[in-house]
Formats: sequence, C-alpha cells, structure tokens
Amino acid sequence: MDKRYGLQLRVKPTQQKKPPTRPPIAATSAFRDDDDDDVEREISRQAYKNKTNKDVEEQHKKTLEEDPTAFDYDGVYDDMKQQAIMPRVQEREERKSKYIQTLMEKAKLREREREVVYEKKLAKERTQEDHLYADKDKFVTGAYKRKLAEQAKWLQEERLRELREERDDVTKKTDITDFYFSLSKNVAFGGGTSQVNKSEKPNVEPEVQSPEKVGASNKEDTNVSPMSKRDADASPASSPEKKSEEEDVHPVSDISKPEEETNATTAIEQPKPNHHKKNEDALAAAKERFLARKKAKFQMDL
Repeated sequence: MDKRYGLQLRVKPTQQKKPPTRPPIAATSAFRDDDDDDVEREISRQAYKNKTNKDVEEQHKKTLEEDPTAFDYDGVYDDMKQQAIMPRVQEREERKSKYIQTLMEKAKLREREREVVYEKKLAKERTQEDHLYADKDKFVTGAYKRKLAEQAKWLQEERLRELREERDDVTKKTDITDFYFSLSKNVAFGGGTSQVNKSEKPNVEPEVQSPEKVGASNKEDTNVSPMSKRDADASPASSPEKKSEEEDVHPVSDISKPEEETNATTAIEQPKPNHHKKNEDALAAAKERFLARKKAKFQMDL
C-alpha cells in the first residue's frame, strides 16, 4: 500500500504525462525499391555538390584575377594595424631626431670651444717657458698640425659668421634700403626669373674683322673725296650731343671693345706717316658704321 503524507491534490486525467509517441516503422518493401531511391538521391547530391564546387572555384579565380589580395585577410589586418601605429612612431622619431640633433651640434660646438681655449692656454705657457728650452729641438706631429689647421679654419668660419650676423642685424639698420634690396632678389616678386632670362640669352660673340678686311676698308676710305672727308670730320664734331644721347639710349656693350682693339692694332701695324690723318678718319668712320649696325640690331630685337 502506497502511503503518502501531506496535502494530496487530485490530478485531472488530461494533465497526466503521456508517453512520447514514436514514428511508425516503415514496412519493409517486398521488392526493395527504397535502395534504388537512396542511390539516385546520393547521385543527385554528388552532382549538385560538384557543380557548386566548380562555380566556387571559377568565382575564386575571377576574384583573384581582379584583386590578388582579395582573400589576404591577415595581410589587410596587418596593414590596418600598421597604419594605425605609424603616425605615433613617426611622431616619436621626429621628436627624437629633432632634439637630439640640436643637442649633438651644441655639444660639438662647446667641445671645439674648449679645445681652442685649452690650446691657447698651452701656447701661452709655452711662450713663458721658451727661454728654458731655447737650445732644444722641437718636434710636432702631423696629426697635431692637422688639428691646429682645422681649429684655425673653424675660427675663421666663426669670425665670418659673426661678421655676417653683425651686418644683418636688424636693430642696427637705420632705413629700409636693405629690405628693398632683398625684395628685388625675391623669387615671388620676379627676382629669380630675371636672372634665368638673362642666363638663357645666347652669348653674342664679337665680330672680329681680319686684317685684310680692315686694310680693304681703309683703302676704300682713302679713295673718298676730300669733300666727303670734311663732312665726316664735321659730323662728329658738330653733333657730339646727339651722339652721346644715342649712346645713352642704346648703350654699347663690351663687344665693341675687341673690334676697336683689332682696328687699332691693324692701324699700328701699318704705320704711314703721310696718311696719319686718313687712318684716324677711317677709324672714326668704322666706329660710326659699327654704332649704326648696333643700333639697327637693337631696334630689330625690340
């Protein structure tokens, strides 16, 4: 007899647990048709799987042709991390190089200054003891000589730098002429372009006449009538102001100097006491022709 203690509630028959139902067992076929169905189902499944794998491979190849790093997930992740870390590393390196370089330069400068002071001190002591070792031989090594030469060179550079700083000191300027002078050299205001244009101009070589041509021109000038000679003599004398104005407007370059020197040398090489006046007239006429050609060429260039 089942003995229970305490409050006992009656359970409705509908709320009682029912045992789980099992699927009905399929009846065995007499002719075993289910085996054939399983084989066909397996064949179709394998065919679909092969087709799907083939499509996946084609898609994989196509994607790799378009972008070789399409499936490089680790590389992309590493690049992302590297890009995130790079700004910090660069900032740290820039700060390090900036301050350390300045400190090293200052340390080298102080070391040089100390060496110079120490050498001056030794030189002063040696001068005081020269009378004690006047009869002794003095030997100086090559390394010490090179060191003294480097110190002298460095002192000279420092002196030039101090002079440059003193010259460019703004507090000692009385006007703004230096400002305009540097402004003319500024590239932003066309200072550099003018120098480039000047350098791009071809160098005009002076036209040097041979002694034969100069002699022929002198002969032609000697055959001129006396009236034309007087006109030629009178024209430069009567209009010196016009000639000076033309020279001011169109300054003659140094190219005329070689030609004048050649003409003078040819005239000296062929001295004729009876035709001294004629040679001077010929030189004056040649100079006028040269100035005329120069003026025409300058106008054509304009």
